[in-house]
Amino acid sequence: MTGVPAEVGQLQNLQTLDLSYNQLTGLPNELANLKNLKTLNLAGNQYSEQDLAPIRAALPNTTFILK
Repeated sequence: MTGVPAEVGQLQNLQTLDLSYNQLTGLPNELANLKNLKTLNLAGNQYSEQDLAPIRAALPNTTFILK
């Protein structure tokens, strides 16, 4: 898998999203709609802090797992 469908942003009650080790090349802006998300696992993907900054800002209560 190299991308996440934008429709993931419609899963308003989602609390955990594990996208680890998928060789992802991008994240949809719609992830910012997941206001109930507690954990986002992106381990094993190549993201810089700059790539993640907008999503981190939109989801301040979410724990990001990067390693």
